[in-house]
Amino acid sequence: MKTYKLFSLVLILILIFSLSLTGCSPQIEENTPENQEEETPSDKEDTENNEINADDNKQNDEISNEELDKSKDDETDTDKEKTEENEAKESSENLVESDNENNTDYENAEEITEEDSDSEDSPSDDTTNEEVSSDESQDINQETESEISNDEDDNKEKTNILKIEGNVTNNLFLSLDDLKTMEDLIYSGTFYSLNSFGTTEYTDFKGVKLWNLLNEKALISEEASTIKVIAIDGYSIEFTVNQIKRDDYIDETNQDLKLPVIIAWEENDEEYNPEEGPPYKLVIGQKEPGDVNKPQWVRDIDKIIAE
Repeated sequence: MKTYKLFSLVLILILIFSLSLTGCSPQIEENTPENQEEETPSDKEDTENNEINADDNKQNDEISNEELDKSKDDETDTDKEKTEENEAKESSENLVESDNENNTDYENAEEITEEDSDSEDSPSDDTTNEEVSSDESQDINQETESEISNDEDDNKEKTNILKIEGNVTNNLFLSLDDLKTMEDLIYSGTFYSLNSFGTTEYTDFKGVKLWNLLNEKALISEEASTIKVIAIDGYSIEFTVNQIKRDDYIDETNQDLKLPVIIAWEENDEEYNPEEGPPYKLVIGQKEPGDVNKPQWVRDIDKIIAE
């Protein structure tokens, strides 16, 4: 029972508290503080005006914000248009550059193609140059060989020149062909020879008479007394003019045969080989029976000097 009463009391308190919250409680007079001024009509008007101004300002702010947003949108559109124009311009420039690059690449390709074509042609040019060079080298070699051959021929001719000089009016430089043209001086005969070992031999020779050559062609001086015959290797032998003049040298086996001193170029029907030396040999017969005449035969004659 006590519990029921306590519970009822709690409910009543709760009901009262709820009624007080909903405004059903008795009004309490509000006392204005002493220091607080009372609100006058003018203050109310000012408050109203402030509220109106605040509303106007809010509207103006909203309008300004709308205009600002619009201008921003316009600027954005303008920037967007400029950006699009710039992009279009850049795109066109890129296209032009690309065309130029393509043209450049095409030109470079053409140049490379031409170079390749030239390089492809170059082997033939090289071949031609090689052929020309080969021909030139062959010509040069032929010319060189010809010059060498000519030099050798000149040397041979110089080597094969029979020189007659000294105490003569005409110094003579005679080739083998020159001697062969002197038909009135040519002599052919068989010479008997005897060497220091007692060996004898018969040899057929053909050449020109030495004294006639000296007297008729070189015009030897009357003052000359000796004739020196010099071989290409420096060997020499000396005769008197009278020994060269004689044309009565003998063959002790044939007392009727008379022989002159000759410069021979042919022995036993064979000419001397110019490759082996000057093709000239001095040949002389015996002065008397038993005369050893073979050592006086001088081959490879280079010059004859009258002194």
